Amino acid sequence: MEEAIIGKKYIILDDKKGTGCFVDKEDARDLPYDEMALGAPAVDWTKGYDVERELGIKVKIKNQDGSSSCVGQGFSYYAGVINSAEIGHYIEISAKGFYSQIALPGGGAYIRDGAKLLVNWGALLEIVLASYDGGNPPTEKFMLDKSWITPELVRTAQTLQGKEYRTITAASNMDMFASAIQNNLGVVGGVSGSNNNTWGGNEPKAPKSGESTWGHCLYFGKFGVDSLGKFISTPNSWGERKIDDLHRDGWQKFREDYFNDKFMFNPWTITDKPNFSMSPETQKIVEQNEKKVIIESEGIGRKGIIIGGKLRSISKDRAAEACLYTLANNKLGSFVSSRQFDEMIKGDNF
Repeated sequence: MEEAIIGKKYIILDDKKGTGCFVDKEDARDLPYDEMALGAPAVDWTKGYDVERELGIKVKIKNQDGSSSCVGQGFSYYAGVINSAEIGHYIEISAKGFYSQIALPGGGAYIRDGAKLLVNWGALLEIVLASYDGGNPPTEKFMLDKSWITPELVRTAQTLQGKEYRTITAASNMDMFASAIQNNLGVVGGVSGSNNNTWGGNEPKAPKSGESTWGHCLYFGKFGVDSLGKFISTPNSWGERKIDDLHRDGWQKFREDYFNDKFMFNPWTITDKPNFSMSPETQKIVEQNEKKVIIESEGIGRKGIIIGGKLRSISKDRAAEACLYTLANNKLGSFVSSRQFDEMIKGDNF
């Protein structure tokens, strides 16, 4: 067991499992999701919903280790899933990009702040801003560092902005929660946990009366019913994917007790807006070249276009240093910088 200070709480962590999620303060300006769900089809628990199956993707499991970055981890999952619905494949989004900007003094964050950041600021890809320290799970200090912020990256992040965020006010309504997952490609919300030795497996148990609890933020992207009853599920962000007969995808399942005992709090949904599209000028250049190309971020201070590894200038007064799109079959893909592109092993994607 390891002792840690999470935000203003002194707790004991099981297996170095980091937490760091705080209950949002009430804000009358929040837009509720519940009223939008009134006209939606009833949830079919038997049929269920699986965002990986729906989009044909495999979500990469994240590992926040002992950091308190769970809110950043949750929204980086959500942003990656939403982006994959548009581009056709999953690309990991930086959790550090979120957490370093919304972290509270002492660590942890409010879930609303993650939703607001995704809409008002956007997101960065993991290959642009790493959430792992030299490939290793991050420390809190590493995740809090904001020296990466530059005008170029701020403009690039705008490409992956969401359109709107809404709160599910009936957080203990499991049907409402499932409806939101199905209609919004997932939900990011908080759960109250306790050190009951179940978080290392695929079936976390709700806290019992009198137990000390902590808050953890999760992305939920699936729901259904199995031999143990109804569930919603999450990949969590503790670096593990344990496969068994009841959890063939390795996602953790949360059961009705979490809802009945009101241990779910502050769930949020995101409505996406399209990534920036190409200008007619760039589209014409692309159509004239059979090979896949690398182009810079359009609409946010673009500077040029890379074709065959060489810069073809569009804006002569600016150098090609902003992050670049990968364009393949007219679908926007991953971002890389000019330097990263030069260092990358070129394969089918280029």
